Amino acid sequence: MIVDIIIEKDRCRHWLFYLEGSLKRSSSLNVRFVFVRPLPPLPKPVSYLLSFERKTLRHRANCGSDPIDVNCFKTRDEDTEDADWTIDFTVGGVTSAKGRTLRVLYNGAPGEDALCSTLLNSGTPLIEVIDQGEERVIAQGTASLEAAEGLGGAMEAVYSRVCALINRILNGIYDDYPPSVPCNYSPITTKKVAKRALRQSARTAIQSLYKASCYTSHWRVGWRFCKDGVADRQDLKGEEWKVLPSPHDHFYADPFPFEKDGKYYVFFEDLNHATQKGVISVVEVTREGQTSAPRTVLEEDWHLSYPFVFEMGDGIWMIPESSTNREIALYRAIEFPNHWERHCTLLADIEAADATLIDHDGRLWMFTVVRDGVGGYSDMLNIYHADNLVGPWIPHQCNPVLVDDRTARPGGRMFHKNGTLWRPFQNCRGGYGTGLGLATIDELSPSSFRQSIQTVLFPNSHWPGRKFHTLNRTGPLEVIDGCIYHPKSETLAQIARKFYRPGA
Repeated sequence: MIVDIIIEKDRCRHWLFYLEGSLKRSSSLNVRFVFVRPLPPLPKPVSYLLSFERKTLRHRANCGSDPIDVNCFKTRDEDTEDADWTIDFTVGGVTSAKGRTLRVLYNGAPGEDALCSTLLNSGTPLIEVIDQGEERVIAQGTASLEAAEGLGGAMEAVYSRVCALINRILNGIYDDYPPSVPCNYSPITTKKVAKRALRQSARTAIQSLYKASCYTSHWRVGWRFCKDGVADRQDLKGEEWKVLPSPHDHFYADPFPFEKDGKYYVFFEDLNHATQKGVISVVEVTREGQTSAPRTVLEEDWHLSYPFVFEMGDGIWMIPESSTNREIALYRAIEFPNHWERHCTLLADIEAADATLIDHDGRLWMFTVVRDGVGGYSDMLNIYHADNLVGPWIPHQCNPVLVDDRTARPGGRMFHKNGTLWRPFQNCRGGYGTGLGLATIDELSPSSFRQSIQTVLFPNSHWPGRKFHTLNRTGPLEVIDGCIYHPKSETLAQIARKFYRPGA
């Protein structure tokens, strides 16, 4: 199958290598490029800003937004056969394509100018892929900008998810979506770009000062015994949250509770700020509000987090996040809760985070967000299913089932309630772990997935802080986490803690 990619000459950027490579890997396609005269030319302020960011933000490191020579790509000759698919990234659109034509829109408008204007003025856009012949939206999504640096990094993040959506379509996976209302994006002017560059410079300076005085990301774990929890109340009220004490130079996150023989345990990510490497630790908690001393129960040469602990068959198991080791691995408790050994690899050569299992309708399902070295970490949800725990784990036919920075990333154990499957998810619009929501799963099969958002929660007076992204419960024990400001000075940290005391 032949695919033509049409784009203006002055919009030829490094991300096109990623698009070409992903199409060839996914479907062994014959990919050709058609570079057309820019109408209108790309605004010069955009080029100036991208060049400024490359020098000041990325110190000349490569980015998908970097310009590249058109001669680096295989182009279509006039006398070659027609394409089966044409992917049109131009502002004006093509009219001479013979096969099916896809157009990409950003908040309802085509072209890189619309993308840049949206990113400069209002954040990540709604990506829509239009089947031009049938005049319908057949794919849509939003990209996470959590790891993006400047306009160039944001462009790279969005383009990477455009690639994912196009790959789904060319693999025969698409749906019908209601089209967005086309918007008139603001022109990109030198004045706006200059303001953006000044703000970015000021933000970089402030961030440098902040990093010198505070830990950039400091999470804490909250826990409580309660009758009606967050899923019941749809809010963070109820019994007061108790904060799990942590060493000044460590943070605790991703708590998972577990009950055994009448005792309650909380497993969590334990990260040392000095090494930026996480291990899995555990504490025992009591109804009287006491906690045992934390102890490390699992450590590897790579970073571990999100210790998904569960019981199945005759064993107690754990699937910690091992994305930096490009795998999803299964561990078994040899002596619960202190000793665990590696049992097997469930999925290999995959950059996946927060793998979450559920037994539903006679099958095992694994939800996880995936990334392939480009873009954000929290916007592409993949599902896998298996007949038994060790697999083989089969990819869902529609992977990624979601491209959405607000609802893709798992935020804790799924659970059944009144015959309905519920799923906690992270809302990463505006940054990693901005909030947490609950969705009901309306449809789940090897070829379909559909969910409905029930509520989205953000830190407030009942659980104060900057962010939170994990919610779990076992019996009456409910746990949560949250990110707070945490000075490197222990004296200042003690003062800061007063501002984040639940119920204060």
